[in-house]
Amino acid sequence: MGFLPKVVSSMIPDRLKRSTKRRLQQLFYSGLVKVSGGQEEALYWSCAQSKISPYMMIQGFLQGTFPMPKVNNNSIFIWYNPDPRAVIPVAGFKLRNDLLRCLKKDRLQELDKRFEVKINADFEQTIINCSKPRGEKTNTWISPEYIQVMLELHQLGIAHSVETYQNGELVGGVFGVALNGYFITLSLFRTVDNASKVAFCYLLSKLKEDGFKLHLTGDSDSWFAQFGALNVTKNDFRQELISAITAPVSFTSRVPSPKF
Repeated sequence: MGFLPKVVSSMIPDRLKRSTKRRLQQLFYSGLVKVSGGQEEALYWSCAQSKISPYMMIQGFLQGTFPMPKVNNNSIFIWYNPDPRAVIPVAGFKLRNDLLRCLKKDRLQELDKRFEVKINADFEQTIINCSKPRGEKTNTWISPEYIQVMLELHQLGIAHSVETYQNGELVGGVFGVALNGYFITLSLFRTVDNASKVAFCYLLSKLKEDGFKLHLTGDSDSWFAQFGALNVTKNDFRQELISAITAPVSFTSRVPSPKF
């Protein structure tokens, strides 16, 4: 039975096959755009159907989206693309007084309680710790497949972590992705008070010292509000994104020296 369709197919001219394929594509695309709510949404939905990979992840970030698994079904990825977007200004960033007090207090701690900050010293454990459910939550959006892709991006020098240690033990950190002058903070963790806050303060100082142009974070009314996160429209964000991803900037291995 499988032989007959192949014979019939071979008898159809290639020109007719191509025209039929185009008509079907146009028909299905029109339906997808209508159901999705627009051409852009249809594009994001189509891309999200591909298997997650370092290449697809980078494509998503370059579009200004967050490629991430659905919490209730980690095998399905979405390109999260809210409007407005939350950013923390890089060049004009200044530590708030309460954050300065936190850092100054840490400097005065006894050596075994003081935080030591490192860059990319243990990226894998940092993202694993970030993936652990918190509080009453029993699941996480950072799936094993997502971790594997991030480890590959880390090996390529694209994904990075800033970590805090106490007595040689990893107690906090933040990880994200750097694409030229564009940095995306993806998640943080802590096992002791202020460990993630200190790591993030150092990340902000580092982005400023290294000359980054744009820093995308989570919602501006979330934990990031204390660091000066603010909302910008999607259109304004995209204008800044173009300049940032074409800027010749590198995420260096240098631990910054916050001014306080």
